[in-house]
Amino acid sequence: MKSNLQIDYQCEQIQMNAYELIKLILREEEEEEHDKDDNESSNKAIIILIFLSIGLLISGIIFCLCKYFYERIKQKRLAQVRQLNESQYQQQNIQLETLCLQNRELEDCPICLMPIPSILLISTSCNHKFHQACLTLWLQVDKICPTCRTIISQ
Repeated sequence: MKSNLQIDYQCEQIQMNAYELIKLILREEEEEEHDKDDNESSNKAIIILIFLSIGLLISGIIFCLCKYFYERIKQKRLAQVRQLNESQYQQQNIQLETLCLQNRELEDCPICLMPIPSILLISTSCNHKFHQACLTLWLQVDKICPTCRTIISQ
């Protein structure tokens, strides 16, 4: 009977060892799967961060390009306005010179020293007379009369 008990005990131990062995194997597989899931999730997070970084970089580049071209267009428009103003000013000077040649009895503008025809004459509050364009340009720089230095209110 002892031998039967011993055989039963050994069988139980083998079953117990087999059970623990299966349990150990399953636990290792679960840990490996869990490690794989962690690696996959960290890989996904890295991929998402890479795509977000690339997207932000592209957005930044597009923003900088848009700002550059906007400033460039703005400068071109400003240059065109300046060129147009310069050409108008030159035309006015040509008209003044032709009028001066026709009529020598005109007063001289204290700013540009050219004769002032009555069409282009403007008088300040201190009764000094100037070309309208000359006075406008002067008042953009200073708000005083170029002749007597009194403050001019427009």
